Amino acid sequence: MSYQLNQSVMNKIPRGYTITPKVKYLRTKDGKKRTNLVELTNKRRGIKKLFGNEDYAIKFIASLEANKVEAKALNLSGYQHVKGVVAAHKENEALQEFKEIAEHIL
Repeated sequence: MSYQLNQSVMNKIPRGYTITPKVKYLRTKDGKKRTNLVELTNKRRGIKKLFGNEDYAIKFIASLEANKVEAKALNLSGYQHVKGVVAAHKENEALQEFKEIAEHIL
């Protein structure tokens, strides 16, 4: 039985990650059973994990990349500026809500 990855899956994977199909024998109640799995590896990050299918591996990669981008954004020197913009936006939203409440009271 041949198991290959979809070409559309290969296009979604960022550079440095590799997804390879693996066949493992997993223990079940009935005994050992042949199971098709997907192995995700990234040599730079030292990642080597097994997943049930490509979709789970891609979701894992997406979460890793999102965390990486967020950490990079927080480490930038302009973090205080971003934090200030977010605080100002929240204050503006709160001000609008208070104005609506005040109109109903008066």
